[in-house]
Amino acid sequence: MNDSSASSRWRWTAILDRLNSRSANLLALLALVLLGAQWLESRSEFASLQRDLSYRLGEADSVVRQNQAASQQAAEGTREAGSRLATLETRFAESQNQQVELEALYQELSRNRDDWILAEVEQLVVIANQQLQLTGNVQSALSALQAADMRLQKINKPTLVNLRKVLNQDIDRLRALPYVDTTGISIRLDGVAAVVDTLPLASDTRPNREAAAPAPPHETFLSGMTHELALELGKAVQIQRMDTPELPLLSRDQSFFLRENLKLRLMSARLGALSRNETSYKADLQASTAWMNRYFDRSAKPVQVALDTLRQLSDTPVNIALPDVNATLSAVRGARAPREVIRR
Repeated sequence: MNDSSASSRWRWTAILDRLNSRSANLLALLALVLLGAQWLESRSEFASLQRDLSYRLGEADSVVRQNQAASQQAAEGTREAGSRLATLETRFAESQNQQVELEALYQELSRNRDDWILAEVEQLVVIANQQLQLTGNVQSALSALQAADMRLQKINKPTLVNLRKVLNQDIDRLRALPYVDTTGISIRLDGVAAVVDTLPLASDTRPNREAAAPAPPHETFLSGMTHELALELGKAVQIQRMDTPELPLLSRDQSFFLRENLKLRLMSARLGALSRNETSYKADLQASTAWMNRYFDRSAKPVQVALDTLRQLSDTPVNIALPDVNATLSAVRGARAPREVIRR
């Protein structure tokens, strides 16, 4: 009994050893499989991590290259900005120097500008004085003085108050003078001269001839001849009543020269009006009026109109007492004298 129990125990022990050996092998195999699977999974994850790391390293490298390019551009921009800043600083310094020079030049030009304006004013006053003394043209002289006053307004300095006061006094004196319309006088004289060639002469007037009565049809041949002879004799000899016995009879050449001399007289009167020579003007108008009264037909309407025009022009004065502007001229030269001394 003891032998059978021991044998059974041994058999179970052997069976258990075999089972344990197989289990150990299975466990080892299972562990090996698990380790292989874990190794494969780790390898896959490592590959994925490697790929991700490579991708991220590529992105980081791209970012680094971009940063390097941006840094290089920023450095170039900084260098360019520095260069521009240096250029601007140089130009600013040059502009400051130019501004100082311009201010000095402006001061010099301001002084010269005042001198130029005063010189121009003096020239205008001299022109006004010449217009008054040589031609008597008040309007031209007044325009010159007004232009001089406008020039002085640009300076507007207290030292020139006296000059402007004297200048305006002369302007007021010229404005108070009566106006002489020399242009209108010239136009009217030209109008009379233009119609001289069409004015009828007194020596050209003839009585109207009556139409010759025809010979009666019942007259004889001898009576008709006598009638024709009487008509021819009547045409050859004419008797005319002249209201002015002293009226000269003028030939065609004399009539031509009379008209030309009359036009010359009218032109001379026009020149006298423009030059303010009232003596010459009146003498030419009187001579023209006398010639028209003596040689032209005063009963004709155009002759009457021309005589009325000459009579009205004879009553129109062309010369008035004109003042001078010597006071203004002296004031201008007095204002320029200190400036000339300072310049020298």
